Amino acid sequence: MKARFLPPRENYSGNLLWNKESFSTKKAEIEISLNKLREIGYWASQFPEGDGVTFNIYDEKIIRNNEEMLEDFILCFDWVDIDKGISSDSNTELADLESDDRLLKCIVVVPLDKIYIQEKIHLDKYTFFCRKEFDQEPYERYGNFDCEYVQFEVDLNYKDLLRLNKTMDHNDYVINKCLALAEHALDIVRFSHSSFKVKEFTPNPAGQMSNGFYSVNIIPMEQTHMKAFELSGISRPISVSNNWLGPQVDGFYVPGIQYLSYIYSNDTNNEIAKSVISALRSCRQSFYSIGSESQFLNLVFTLDGLTDPVGNGWKHRTFIAALLSKGSANAFESKLEKYDLLYTDVRNKLVHEGKDFYELNEDPDDSCEEMFSYIKDVIELIADKVFNTRNDMETYAIGLLKDPIYIAKYTAVINRVSIARGKRPQIPAW
Repeated sequence: MKARFLPPRENYSGNLLWNKESFSTKKAEIEISLNKLREIGYWASQFPEGDGVTFNIYDEKIIRNNEEMLEDFILCFDWVDIDKGISSDSNTELADLESDDRLLKCIVVVPLDKIYIQEKIHLDKYTFFCRKEFDQEPYERYGNFDCEYVQFEVDLNYKDLLRLNKTMDHNDYVINKCLALAEHALDIVRFSHSSFKVKEFTPNPAGQMSNGFYSVNIIPMEQTHMKAFELSGISRPISVSNNWLGPQVDGFYVPGIQYLSYIYSNDTNNEIAKSVISALRSCRQSFYSIGSESQFLNLVFTLDGLTDPVGNGWKHRTFIAALLSKGSANAFESKLEKYDLLYTDVRNKLVHEGKDFYELNEDPDDSCEEMFSYIKDVIELIADKVFNTRNDMETYAIGLLKDPIYIAKYTAVINRVSIARGKRPQIPAW
């Protein structure tokens, strides 16, 4: 069992520090060793958090230097492997003694900009707070921000917290981790309120302040000597900001919201849930990407990643359209024709011919919004049918594509589109 010795300095008492979990069963041994120290003149007391001892010598008749005090501790704690601390900071020493997997439950508060919330909104693990001037219960605000913010509980790595405020790089690492978790809440906002046709309804990235800094508050909930942290820094050197007002969020009422809040709040690990989380993160990246071409192509790739379509060409397109139809043959026909147009006349020309949107006949914002709507359609289908695996989704789509009504619909579309392009129809077999 290991411990670190920090001698008294200036107006600070000394510390003997250890890993709390390793010493949790050694209460009797600790008390015996403390009594030995007291017998030779030390004042010594265990930390209430259980991760060490604080001590000092107030009797000038027995004053000792640092090395002599270390020898006393080695003698009194003869069952502990004690090393002299390599720093003068107790948190740094505790971090070295801690295991890599110890977690501490915390409340994280992340400010939100370019979003308008008039009253508190609860969505499973996330609570969206309105700006302070509208808050009817300001005494319940953990965050020190007057603006809107999102609050949630999360288990953070204890070592990471112990090392805070030592280097800017480490602070930025923890800030960015909290921002990534907060973006899950904003992914739900973007899913329900944002649009590529009305881009001013896009909130700023989580934690981004108007001065270019990113800020978070971290409040430990378990017993620890650490107080609340108020972190701020330029943790991301490049950022994107909404130049307008952002969305007004009064609640979440669109289909699929309960499913999204569930998978984020319960750490759902099934195959489809992971794909949905990845897809929404990718949509987020499209909203903040500069350039319609990159926005659109990223959405195309996102839809493919979410659906994992079978085959290529018309087989690929009919598979996607079957999912988008949600069981409606008429919707399938219109979705298939529009999706094929976007894929052939927009996606392929951007990718294979190096075109820009200004050279195409399709409006970039309309094209992005259409592709975004497809992604939302699939997520709503997943929520409705409660798919857990890609195989579940594939079985559903192929089942529709084997229906004679669907066969007639896609055969008609493929014949019509192929003839218009001067190509021979290639009817897929399902």
